[in-house]
Amino acid sequence: MKKYFQLDAFFLVVACALGVVASQWPWFSPLIVLLLALLIWILLRRTKKLFKSVMTIPSPGSAEKSAPGSAEKSAPGSAGRPVGDVHSFLEDIKARGFVPRGFLDIGANRGDWSKMALEVFPGARSVLVEPQDEMESYLRCLCATDPRCRYFKCGAGREEGELVLTLWEDTYGSSYTVPKDEKLINEGIQRITPIRTVDGILRELGPSFVPDLAKVDVQGFELEVLSGGKSLFGLTEVFILETTLLVRNETAWPSIRTVIEYMGERGYEIYDLTSFLRKPSDGTLGQLDFAFVKIQGKFRQNFTW
Repeated sequence: MKKYFQLDAFFLVVACALGVVASQWPWFSPLIVLLLALLIWILLRRTKKLFKSVMTIPSPGSAEKSAPGSAEKSAPGSAGRPVGDVHSFLEDIKARGFVPRGFLDIGANRGDWSKMALEVFPGARSVLVEPQDEMESYLRCLCATDPRCRYFKCGAGREEGELVLTLWEDTYGSSYTVPKDEKLINEGIQRITPIRTVDGILRELGPSFVPDLAKVDVQGFELEVLSGGKSLFGLTEVFILETTLLVRNETAWPSIRTVIEYMGERGYEIYDLTSFLRKPSDGTLGQLDFAFVKIQGKFRQNFTW
């Protein structure tokens, strides 16, 4: 700001000097001199702005980079909000009148998702389902400090029983989709874990817990989880499901198309994109987390553009 003020003052001085020089001509009146100085000053200012606009060349992708910054200042539920940010998504559906009574957090890991969701919706409760031993201390600590949370140490699947879980070093990629391998079990890379159905968990919780929002992030096992949670359909208003663009074997990991069709057959449509993940190897889009809502639900009542 100071720099531009100095430039304007400089241009004004130059304009006045030119006006004084012009005043030496005998046929110039003081009024004409003043108007001439003002005209020269205006022309110089316009020249400065034009020069600035020509020399300011945006870098590639600068429009995309500036969008999130402006979106952060926009009100929840408005058109300027970012895409692919789950915290913003939760704020947006809150602004649209969503008041969930309960969250079902399948694949809770350390509980970070539930903590974030409960910050946005402090009046809700959260049920966390996570089979990994490595996460037990985190989740027990969370439940001990937050009475809104309850933890089930198991996996979720089509039916009650046991399944082999393959562990990833970062604990985020652990999955039930890899076949059992005795060598991997002996090396501690695979382990047998208890499996419960979502329907069984909900029966244990009783009617006081209503899962208005279900988040399922289980590395390709999402449809198996939902197959054991038939009571969710029609009851749950919002599902957040992880999907992948990289499918080698549809029997091990369902494609996005399969997930969309599965949800559509049960009365749910895509509503928003809550997060995404690019492959570290080449930057291509690898995973998408979609929000699905009831086709006849509250979020599909407003069709005004």
